[in-house]
Amino acid sequence: MKLTESIKKLDKYFDRLESGKAEEIKPKHVENVIKKLTAKKQLLNEELAEAAKSSKQNRLKGKLLTVEEQLERAEWLMGKIRSL
Repeated sequence: MKLTESIKKLDKYFDRLESGKAEEIKPKHVENVIKKLTAKKQLLNEELAEAAKSSKQNRLKGKLLTVEEQLERAEWLMGKIRSL
């Protein structure tokens, strides 16, 4: 799954939460997004370690930052739906 698809799924879950339809969000679905984001983070870290050009390193660091932010969002969402 592409990073943008994971972000879109998270956005959809947050929209449901805001509209009062949090019961429709299954914890398993959020766990799957967290797993995919974690795998993407690991892959990006590996690519960053191998990158020689500073331009590629900067691009990968930007993607890594995005993944970390999305992981924080997903973990917050998981805590929120589990407390409902």
